[in-house]
Amino acid sequence: MTTADATDRPAGIALGIIEFRKDMQLERRPLIGSNGFYVYYGDNAAVKNVSFDIPEGLVTAIIGPSGCGKSTFLRAINRMNDLIPGCRVDGELTLDGQNLYAPQVDVVSLRKMVGMVFQKPNPFPKSIFDNVAYGPKIHGLTDRRKLGEIVEHSLRQAALWNEVKDRLGDNALGLSGGQQQRLCLARAVAVNPKVLLMDEPASALDPRSTSRIEDLISELRGEYTIVIVTHNMQQAARVSDLTAFLYEGNLIEFGETKQIFTKPGEKQTEDYITGRFG
Repeated sequence: MTTADATDRPAGIALGIIEFRKDMQLERRPLIGSNGFYVYYGDNAAVKNVSFDIPEGLVTAIIGPSGCGKSTFLRAINRMNDLIPGCRVDGELTLDGQNLYAPQVDVVSLRKMVGMVFQKPNPFPKSIFDNVAYGPKIHGLTDRRKLGEIVEHSLRQAALWNEVKDRLGDNALGLSGGQQQRLCLARAVAVNPKVLLMDEPASALDPRSTSRIEDLISELRGEYTIVIVTHNMQQAARVSDLTAFLYEGNLIEFGETKQIFTKPGEKQTEDYITGRFG
């Protein structure tokens, strides 16, 4: 196929055959909402006037080229950007109708409701058990039996229990990369969050581990509201119900994943999907 042939095709075809989700139930109430939302680093706006709602219980993918504001927007949801000097926000970002940047918001409580899995696995230099139990302990749970139940349940949700149940006292840093990322997922769900944020969760993993992470996202859909940032458009198509395309900090298009990848409403979206830039 020539380059001209590829670029003349409808959006999505250049990605090859993609199986989209067939079990979508998109009539869900909004859980996360942004309205004219900006994020600034100093005088530079990394996210500009973004407005869209993320429904409860679905998987929403955020795509776009490097530097487009994807991760900045994602981190704004659990206020991780607060840790960056000179970072400030404008507009409104809400969770369950509450403005996340209102003065009365307790950031510690917020991060219990909004768990996060980062690009690179970041287990603590502690035992597997203590990694998963860390969050519940921080929030005041001391009962060893209940902690054990939470650890087992969380590791089962992360499809890791059978691999580590006989070595929970081992240092988590001894796990493989894929296992470490699933451990971080177990650590995130151990505090029973409403939302799971995933920032390129499989980009540092081998194909087999990537597939397992994608399977887990599908299994956890419905139990959690999941927002995933990814450069991998096939991955976005496989795991998400809805897709938001950001470019230079602006929200270009947001809609059902199948529509975004097969019949986008904006030429910029089509150009990005078909690889003309990015």
